[in-house]
Amino acid sequence: MTAAFLRLSLFVPILLSTVTAPRVLAQANDMFPSKAAALLRAKELKCAGAFAMGNEWMPCKDFNAYEKAVRQGS
Repeated sequence: MTAAFLRLSLFVPILLSTVTAPRVLAQANDMFPSKAAALLRAKELKCAGAFAMGNEWMPCKDFNAYEKAVRQGS
């Protein structure tokens, strides 16, 4: 392996973690035990509705709308 490849292989995971970390954090913080709580968060995100994700609830009408709202908020 070349030195350049080794440097790149060490850099890529760091770069990916900085790009994806805010999304993962937002998703983890936006899981609620009740639909009412998810609807309140939806108002904050300026989206409508809430949807079930397993036994918990997330804001917005679906996951695509949620991701769009999170991107616009950051």
